[in-house]
Amino acid sequence: MDQEIFTYVLLGALAIALLVAAFTDLKSRTIGNKLNIAIAAGAPLFWWASGMSLWPDVAIQIGIAAATFVVCCAFFAIRQMGGGDVKLLTALALWFPPTNFVGLILIMAMVGWVLTLAMGIWGVARSNVLGAKPIRDTFILVACTLIAANFASAVLGGPKLAVPGSVMEAISTSAAGPLAIAMIPIAILAVVTLVSIRIIRRHKHQPRVPYGLAISIAGLWIVGGVFLTSFSAPVAG
Repeated sequence: MDQEIFTYVLLGALAIALLVAAFTDLKSRTIGNKLNIAIAAGAPLFWWASGMSLWPDVAIQIGIAAATFVVCCAFFAIRQMGGGDVKLLTALALWFPPTNFVGLILIMAMVGWVLTLAMGIWGVARSNVLGAKPIRDTFILVACTLIAANFASAVLGGPKLAVPGSVMEAISTSAAGPLAIAMIPIAILAVVTLVSIRIIRRHKHQPRVPYGLAISIAGLWIVGGVFLTSFSAPVAG
């Protein structure tokens, strides 16, 4: 029982560290090395408290972290991630088992996508590039952001806009059937993404996205899910 309580204490400390990371990234676009080291250093304590074995449990966690670091370094090399973001995501890979970490990556991608579009609105609205149409482009980007936010909310189990039943019935009874249902959101998201990128690149003010915020939100989401699952589980006896 003591180990279980210690596990929750460690998860609470991780949540606090993620809040600090989100705040510092918003404030200065940096995530301190000391904070990332502290998060990574807490992982072995979490392994012990969770009763993980050296093989294969701990080995899997280290393998996930190593793979994450390699992939993130590639993104860093092409200037799509900051150094602090690489270290934070690698440190978090030491904490979460494969299923939870995949969920973290998905949430991070959704939040980062919406955040990029939202910050793009600000940049486009302030644009003074000759020949640009900031008002029109701002409205288009707002629409794209709302579509992206709706999709992200649907993926994460939150509220979403409903598709008219008649439309869904027509699609499901068509020759394409399930394939059409799967391809429609993919096509919409592809169009939204391409239009958004084209608009943002046309303007002078490029958004500096605090991607550490997206990573922190994703981590907090997973930690919150662990707490909710633990407290909602029936008590034996």
